[in-house]
Amino acid sequence: MRKYIVLFFCLISNYVFASFPLEVSDEALINKTDHVLIGRVVGVDMIDGNGKQIYDLKAKTGPKSPNNIRLIFAIDEVLETNSKSVPTKLFVPLDSFMHFSLGQIKEDYPEVTEQRLLLLSGNEFKPPVAGHFQRNLLDKEYYLELFKTNKSLKQDK
Repeated sequence: MRKYIVLFFCLISNYVFASFPLEVSDEALINKTDHVLIGRVVGVDMIDGNGKQIYDLKAKTGPKSPNNIRLIFAIDEVLETNSKSVPTKLFVPLDSFMHFSLGQIKEDYPEVTEQRLLLLSGNEFKPPVAGHFQRNLLDKEYYLELFKTNKSLKQDK
């Protein structure tokens, strides 16, 4: 009986930990950031592993799912970037290892949000660390200072 209890807790722990977001320091996040933008969530969508739209509100994401939920952002202002151009509309994926349903995220974002500070990475404007890319606009100066300090440190190397 003890074996079964231990096995049960081992199996359940994998599912429990799959739903906790990764913790990351501001410095580690900024170190991987290429773009500091201001934008608003204007929609939510979900795609499968082939990029095909999913409309089923019960469809889920998670470690074994090819589905990906994306927040659709209208970009209002580019504060810092290493790109020649920044699209006016970005599809930013949420952490695909988290257990979300399309309906759950659509409920969280039923209408256009207030402006947010976006920290994104690469040519595809993805989160620098899965699930970590939105910050309060009130923290703009703090993150800009971190970004500029990090940029100058990289140039000095």
